[in-house]
Amino acid sequence: MSSGILDGLSRLLGGNPSAQKVSEDLQLTSELILLVRVMFADGTLKPAEMDMFKRLCTEAFGLDEQDIPGILEYLKDFGYETSAWDAASMFANHDVERKKTLLVHLMTVAKADNHLDISEAELIRKTAKVLGLSAEDIAATGKS
Repeated sequence: MSSGILDGLSRLLGGNPSAQKVSEDLQLTSELILLVRVMFADGTLKPAEMDMFKRLCTEAFGLDEQDIPGILEYLKDFGYETSAWDAASMFANHDVERKKTLLVHLMTVAKADNHLDISEAELIRKTAKVLGLSAEDIAATGKS
């Protein structure tokens, strides 16, 4: 039986393969929590930010777009008990390039609406601090 058929059957029976993938990968869960937090940092969810989040989910993380509502439900439940700092600390021991990739993803979502709100910038700055990255690292990342 092909993987596509199994995925379709799982969805039909109420399963969500992408949400299961997220639930089994604490690092992926942590990154998605940070992305959701940056989307809501300014108090409003902009359609452009959600579109960029969906694009990252599919292109960078290999998740199915149709599964994103279920992923968001999972993150809502799991993220309720996870602070942004706890999520960022999951990356503390990773190499600098992986940390920069996380910051690029955060900045990409935050800037999706062509405006970087001060609360979004503050979340990114604090995340960088938890990761041990400097202002120069952030500036260099923003130019990538």
